[in-house]
Amino acid sequence: MTSTVLKKDPEADPPREPSTDESQDGERGSRADAWVASLKSRLTDRTVARLVELLALIPTIAIVLEVSRAGKLQWLDYWYVLIRITNPDGSFRLGGIFTPQNEHPLMIPSLLYWLDARLADGDNRVLGYLVVVVAAVTVLLLRSALPKTMPPLLRAGLVVAASALIFSLQGLHMFVRSMSGSAWLTANLIVVCSLLLANKRKWVLAWVVAVLASMTYGTAFALWPALAVLATLHKERWRIRLAPLGIGVVIVGIWYILKPNTWLGGTPANDIGSLLYTFLTIVGKMWTADNSGFAVAAGALMLIVYAVLMSNKTAHDKGLRFWWALATYGVLACGMIATARIDFGADFGLTSRYSSLAVMVSVPLLVLMGAVLYKGLPRNALKIAVTAIGVGVVGFTLGLPTAADLRNQIKEHPLEGIAIRAGYGDALGPVLPKERELQPDLVALHHYPFNGTFTLGCGGPELGSTITLSKTTALPQPGTRSPDKPTGMIDSIEPRGEADLITGWATGGTNRNADQVRCTLVVDGDGKVVGAGVSLLPRSDVTGKYWGLPPDVGFRAIGPVTDETRIVVVYESGAMRWLPAQVSDTGDEQ
Repeated sequence: MTSTVLKKDPEADPPREPSTDESQDGERGSRADAWVASLKSRLTDRTVARLVELLALIPTIAIVLEVSRAGKLQWLDYWYVLIRITNPDGSFRLGGIFTPQNEHPLMIPSLLYWLDARLADGDNRVLGYLVVVVAAVTVLLLRSALPKTMPPLLRAGLVVAASALIFSLQGLHMFVRSMSGSAWLTANLIVVCSLLLANKRKWVLAWVVAVLASMTYGTAFALWPALAVLATLHKERWRIRLAPLGIGVVIVGIWYILKPNTWLGGTPANDIGSLLYTFLTIVGKMWTADNSGFAVAAGALMLIVYAVLMSNKTAHDKGLRFWWALATYGVLACGMIATARIDFGADFGLTSRYSSLAVMVSVPLLVLMGAVLYKGLPRNALKIAVTAIGVGVVGFTLGLPTAADLRNQIKEHPLEGIAIRAGYGDALGPVLPKERELQPDLVALHHYPFNGTFTLGCGGPELGSTITLSKTTALPQPGTRSPDKPTGMIDSIEPRGEADLITGWATGGTNRNADQVRCTLVVDGDGKVVGAGVSLLPRSDVTGKYWGLPPDVGFRAIGPVTDETRIVVVYESGAMRWLPAQVSDTGDEQ
């Protein structure tokens, strides 16, 4: 047997030393690898998860800004509740809280309304900030209910998603019209509290809190079956399972006795198709901008996913029982609203305030899916968290068309305040109670607009003051398609009994530096300000017809119109120009 020994060739090239550049590249690569490894390790750190949770503040801050621009004047139901709970001397009338409003018990919100009226002049924004706090506390409570078995980063992603949906632009109505959110969202908060207590098997306390929820809004009636479901999931004794159903029946019976027998809907629609359409629209409304058909499809898909999850072992984990109960509440509450509002039309399920219920279906579904996906793919916790945040962002953003409509309504809303202060409230119809019922209570409470904070914003003239008509000049109609001087028109004058509703537009011209409109007044033949309006309203029809005009040239005013009445437009410079109180001709448009 032989062996071969290889000897090193003495003439072979010696090993090459790495160059300085190569050494530096290697060091940089090592540092980069170390940084990536460090980053990956930190992604599961609780500190990073808390930083991610700070993203939940973004939708909250966005809604706070919306509330700050919402205006001081209250809306709709607030006025009707206020006259029921206020005595002639401005004191609180306890018996008034027991009368349902639009078929809903409104006891706790009624207390909030009266406190707002008594302590904050009835400021819509103050109550709106309180609603923001209510929604924020709801997010925090939902955060506490997330399964501890989830990694911190996944929990953080779900918190951000929940915040984005609860503070979604879809539900902007509930914040900028605080009388709505103080009912819907307060009820949701109390529902969550009750279910959390029940999940800890503090049943009696949970039932007491559930009674408070039922006193807050009618949607909370759906909480009682949800409590029964939660008791069943906890395998409690039968009396614990059935007790909430019995209490719920008693409460609904009391509500039925107190409920006024009034007709609220439009054309009766009692077919199963209309009911399903409205129900699924409400369930899926978070996932469409303004298409009810898409909402129906989204709602059906969500319920299908829930049905599939029912057969999933991970979804039956005891840490997820609360979320199944919350989903039960959300689905049943959507069904209740669909049944009660089936007569209001096919698209009524897209109403902004109903997002408060759609959220109670969407958030539990996100949590259940997150838990199931993490159990099957634990390494993808980061991806699941990012996906959850993305879903929340989509739900928040799809509310933009709703928000745009609400912002336009907010611009016109001060007209109601002018009507109330001037004594023309009856001219606006059922958006306000009868003047003889509302005005005495507002005066007794020093409630806006019957206090020193009310103003027309004209920089001088107010209701009842007098202006010198000889110092005003006529406002000509537009002579060209691109008017470069102050001009305006009256589009319509609608008689409303004691006052007329006047619609028109006025501008300082196409020049960017032109004198801009400040306010609009209704003046009688003696120069007395007998009415006023809101200006700077968007009028796309006008800007589409006359080139170069700013988009907000419209105005709406209310006041009595006679042959001597003039509509006086006050400009930023203080100049006053008037239009005759008659519908303008189209003008000589070139």
